[in-house]
Amino acid sequence: MILVLTGFMMCGKSSYGRALAERLGVPFMDLDDHIEEGVAASDIIRSKGEEVFRAEETAALERMLAREGDFILALGGGTPVREANRRLLAAAPCRVVWLKASLEQSVFNPEWASLAAQRPLLDGGDRGRIVALWESRIPAYTSVADHILVTDNKTPGQILSELEVLARLARFPQVNSC
Repeated sequence: MILVLTGFMMCGKSSYGRALAERLGVPFMDLDDHIEEGVAASDIIRSKGEEVFRAEETAALERMLAREGDFILALGGGTPVREANRRLLAAAPCRVVWLKASLEQSVFNPEWASLAAQRPLLDGGDRGRIVALWESRIPAYTSVADHILVTDNKTPGQILSELEVLARLARFPQVNSC
C-alpha cells in the first residue's frame, strides 16, 4: 500500500513523510525528487515553465504509483490540480492524506519566510495571489483525499501520531472491519 501525502506548499508533506517512513520502517519518496534526477522542482519551473514541469510531474507520478510494496509518497503542492494526476491517484493502490495547514501556519509563518521565498510559485510573496492559489487548489485536494488531517494548533508529535494511525489503517485494511 502507498500512503500519499498531499497539501499546499510548505504544509509538511516531505518532513512528516520522512519521519513517518522512518517510524514505520518503509521507504519515503518525494515526487519532486523523481521528476528530473538531480534537478530541483523550482529550477525546472524556472527554466522550462510550469506546464512542462507539470507534464514531467505526471510522468513521474505514474512511475511512482506503479512501484511495488509499501511506501510513503509526498506529492508536490500542485500535483492534484491536473485531472490526469487525480485519475492516477484514484486508480492506484493508495490512500491519500491531505495535510491541511492554514496559510498562517505554513507559507505565511515567519519561521519559513526564507523557504517560501525560494518557491517560484510564491515569488514575490503577494499575499492576495498566494491566498487565491491556495483557495483554487482546495477542490483538487478535497477530491483526492481519503483523509483530511488538519495540522493547525497541533504539535509535530501529534501530527506524526495521527499520520501513523492512518498509515497503519491503510497498510492493514482488515483493521477497518473490526
